[in-house]
Amino acid sequence: MNTFLFCGAGELVTEQCNAVYRAMCDLEWYKLESRKARSLILLMMRAKYPFSITAGKIFPLTMATFCSILKTSMSYISFLLTKHS
Repeated sequence: MNTFLFCGAGELVTEQCNAVYRAMCDLEWYKLESRKARSLILLMMRAKYPFSITAGKIFPLTMATFCSILKTSMSYISFLLTKHS
C-alpha cells in the first residue's frame, strides 16, 4: 500500500512539473521585457528536467515503476508456490 501511495504521488509530481514546463514553453516569452524573459528562460531550463520522487536516487517512483514491482512480486510468489507444491 505504501509503495502504491509513493508511486502515485511521484506520478502526480512528475505530471505537474511537465505541465508547468509545457505552459512556460507556450508563453510568448520573447515579447516580455528583457529582465522578465531572462528569469523565465532560467526557469524553463530548470523545468526541462522534471522533478521526480526517486527511491535511493536510483529509479523514479511512477505508476510504471509500481506496475513493474507488482509484476515482479507476483512472478516471485507464483514461483515460490510452484516450488512449494
